Amino acid sequence: MLIGAHQSISKSIDLSIKRALADGCECLQVFVKNNNRWEGKVISEEEAEKFRKGLADSGFKVCAHSSYLINLASFKEDTYIKSVKACNDELSRCDRLNIPFYVIHPGSHVGEGEKKGIRRIADTIDRVYEGGYQCMTLLEMVAGQGTNIGYSIENMLDIIELSASKDKIGICFDSCHMFAAGFDLKDDYDNVTKELFEAFGDKVKVFHLNDSKKPLNSRRDRHELVGKGEIGEDFFKKAVNDARFSDILGILETPVEENYKKEIELLKSYREC
Repeated sequence: MLIGAHQSISKSIDLSIKRALADGCECLQVFVKNNNRWEGKVISEEEAEKFRKGLADSGFKVCAHSSYLINLASFKEDTYIKSVKACNDELSRCDRLNIPFYVIHPGSHVGEGEKKGIRRIADTIDRVYEGGYQCMTLLEMVAGQGTNIGYSIENMLDIIELSASKDKIGICFDSCHMFAAGFDLKDDYDNVTKELFEAFGDKVKVFHLNDSKKPLNSRRDRHELVGKGEIGEDFFKKAVNDARFSDILGILETPVEENYKKEIELLKSYREC
């Protein structure tokens, strides 16, 4: 597994690569614009070229994370229109920056029902990919809080099955989310990961490596530092040495105070070879 972290794009997106290098990352995740706004500032060609060159020089594999405002399952017309527009904008930015993976929470049906929400997500993905984007969308498994979709293997498989853009859909695991959703990565690692790989195979591209402040099946998304939460160190030791994850981006999103350097060093120390 490649070990990296989500890095700030403050001042200029290319600076995220310098921050990743300083932390000892082998890969990174970024936002391609302000994650809490529908629209973001234009990335200049100079800035984009610096980012592309930085990726080439560092050899980093990279993924982007979507804005938190986007809801691909929304049935509120205003929110839906904004979500589709923002998703198109962010995928366009990913293609321009040579980012191959775009991680997004599937969406929330907000009372319309899971079946309708799943269909809405699949239809929206197809609508977005009419734009011809190269970047693959990775549906991130979620904790299952409220009416959020994507907390189960079945949710994800249903979205993929209903979509005409199957080749553009991948999967992002998140250890905190999955533990909160009832996947016992702590005490049943072998069986859980076997089931996940049988379901998704090579569609798994990114793994968010977060411990959890909340217990198994809590349905609460609360990240904790590696080994300091309810999941514990053993899971992370197994994950970084799991041959099935050898080419996957392992991305830290833990609540660090300054940078990810210590967390990166800790994960690297778990490697057996």
